[in-house]
Amino acid sequence: MSEMNNNSLGVYRFLVVFVIFSLLYWVLAGKMLAIYSDVEKVAEQKSKDDFVTSVSHIRHQWMRDKHPEVFIKLVGQSDLASVGELKALVNENGFVTKILSTQNSQCDGLFENLQSITLSEVSSEEILDHGQVIGCKYVKNSKILFKYLFLNGIVSNT
Repeated sequence: MSEMNNNSLGVYRFLVVFVIFSLLYWVLAGKMLAIYSDVEKVAEQKSKDDFVTSVSHIRHQWMRDKHPEVFIKLVGQSDLASVGELKALVNENGFVTKILSTQNSQCDGLFENLQSITLSEVSSEEILDHGQVIGCKYVKNSKILFKYLFLNGIVSNT
C-alpha cells in the first residue's frame, strides 16, 4: 500500500512541476512575443526616419547646386571612407524621384538606397495619378510602412 502511495505521490509531484513550468513558459513566451513586436515597430520606424533624412539630404544638395541630377557620396560605416556615389534624379521642387545608379524599378531603387536597414517581405507599389507615377507606397505583411510623394517630398504612414 505504501508503494502505491509513493507512486501516486510521484505522479502528483510530476504534475505540479509540469504545471509550474507550463505557466512559466506561457508567461515568458507572451513577454518574448511582445518584445519581438516592439523590435519590429522600432525597425519599421527607423526605416521611415532614414528615408525622410535621405530625401531631405538630397533636397538640400539640390538647393545648393540646382541641378536635376544630385550626386551623394556614400561612406562606409566602419571607417567613414568613401565607398561610392549615389546618383539621384530630382524634380523641379528638388525632391528625389529616381535613383539613377541602380537597375531596380523606380520605387524599389528609392527604398533600397534611401534607408539603411533591410526589411524582408517589403513590397513597393507605384502611386499613380492619370497614369503618371506620383509616388511610392511600401507595404509589409499587408500593412503600409509609409508612402512617399514626389511632388512635395511628404513621407507619411497613411
